[in-house]
Amino acid sequence: MIGQRIKALRKEKKLTQSQLAEGIITKSMLSMIENGKAEASMRSLREIAKRLDVSVQSLLVDPREADLQKIVEEIEYMQGSLNSWEDEAVQKALMPYLEVEMNSVWQGKAYTLLADSFFNRGDQQQLLEWYDRAIAVFERLEEKEELIMARISQAFYLLMWNRFDEAIERIDTIELIDSRRMKTKTRVEFSMLMVFRNMLYDDDLPGAIRCLEDTLDYMKRTKMYYRVDDVYRTIAICALYLKDEATIVDALQKAKQYTNFTDDVTMKIRLAMTEALYAIEYRKTDLLQQQIAVMNQLLDGNTEFIAAFEMSKGVYFALTGEIEAARKSFLKLLEHHNQWAKHGFVDQAIYFEGLLIGTSHGCGDEWVPLIEREVGLFPEGRFRSHLMSLIKKSRADASALNV
Repeated sequence: MIGQRIKALRKEKKLTQSQLAEGIITKSMLSMIENGKAEASMRSLREIAKRLDVSVQSLLVDPREADLQKIVEEIEYMQGSLNSWEDEAVQKALMPYLEVEMNSVWQGKAYTLLADSFFNRGDQQQLLEWYDRAIAVFERLEEKEELIMARISQAFYLLMWNRFDEAIERIDTIELIDSRRMKTKTRVEFSMLMVFRNMLYDDDLPGAIRCLEDTLDYMKRTKMYYRVDDVYRTIAICALYLKDEATIVDALQKAKQYTNFTDDVTMKIRLAMTEALYAIEYRKTDLLQQQIAVMNQLLDGNTEFIAAFEMSKGVYFALTGEIEAARKSFLKLLEHHNQWAKHGFVDQAIYFEGLLIGTSHGCGDEWVPLIEREVGLFPEGRFRSHLMSLIKKSRADASALNV
């Protein structure tokens, strides 16, 4: 706060309020400014800065805010990469800057990053509370784009946790805003939120694809591109459940063109994982083997457990008859269930389907009770009914193998 900095500098210079205010403003006005109850005019600030022997900029900008901006930008830059900040590191870096209110957009951004860092801990309430603080900051500062993004993130989390009524409340609030007034990044994130709702609750995959295609058209018209690979990958995943192979192949090809242009390693890994899903669905073992090799090369010795990678390996080994190798991968996937159980329903459905393919090929069934229990928590719709039918089929296939 400007008043706090003026007060600190005044005391540092051993000046009384009367001495600093003389000829500039009244003593009572200075007192109100120092206590945050009034704002100084730019003319007054220039004179006060001159008497304190500092620049006006040093009064306007909190040095701690500049430091916080650097940290926030660094965390944001690394997000989604293989070298993204650990949750504990995010919390340790940001917490000291949140003890005193700065009235800054960077503090609002810090609240959102801190909220995200609580996701893997499963602390839903703490995560939502940090987002509430961010929303309060953005509302106060009238940072409309940041405010919408924070509300979108909250709604995403609530959908993932199957807190549908609360999610819809947030979505209804966002829908009151004309999406044509949103910036590209915000509009794409909002479209992805609508697609997520369509996939999970409305069971409208064709509608989800249309929404994604509209988003791509918007980016082409404005020549501003954001998360293009994710949009095409999501189209491919929707088309997988619709058994529309032509759309899958087209979407994956266009995603590949974009990732080859950006040469972004993380994008390439995500694309390889999606192409592996296509290979699994259509039992293209050569393509699946190829995508596993691509993932392995791109991960380049990274020892972090990645559920999609382990699931892909398990299914490949199961389909090619390497039962022990498949079982090893499936058991590793099961061992890390607590980690990927925090993912969204779509991701969980994919991993469960991989495990059930393993059961169908004689790799074990000890994970089936877990899948039944977890799928029972899914919202009614395509994903739940699809997995329930796969559970029955995998058990029948496993019984036939044992005859």
